[in-house]
Amino acid sequence: MEKRYHPLTDFSGIDDIVNRTIERFFSDFFPMRFKRPVSKELCPACDLIDYEDHLFLRAEVPGLNHEDLNISASKNSITLKGELKQRKEEKGETYYQSERSYGAFLRTIDLPTEIEPNKIDAVLKDGILEVKLPKKKTQIAKKIEIKIK
Repeated sequence: MEKRYHPLTDFSGIDDIVNRTIERFFSDFFPMRFKRPVSKELCPACDLIDYEDHLFLRAEVPGLNHEDLNISASKNSITLKGELKQRKEEKGETYYQSERSYGAFLRTIDLPTEIEPNKIDAVLKDGILEVKLPKKKTQIAKKIEIKIK
């Protein structure tokens, strides 16, 4: 079978090369204009630790006050909702670089066991949210004594 030559196959990927060249050239004049954002989505990094009588959730929420954060829980999940508000630009400020993300987020974490939503404790300190989630007490099978009559 004969392989056919197509003249445009040699140019595949040329748009990426051109875009990178333009970005490099103009980045000296407009440092932020051609930078690609790392991520537009806000999503706090979380650790979930399983202890004998409770789960412990630790979430990174730098820059948030407790007023900007909302926690809700059901017996099988916990939801973190918040908004990091952008600081108002002051007159005379010129940003050289701006990489921080702003906006609202919503993160629901499924839990490996049922919890008691009414007994949750949450503390926010130094940009770290720590939430203690008490596990639901499970009913242990009770041995029933059989009486003889």
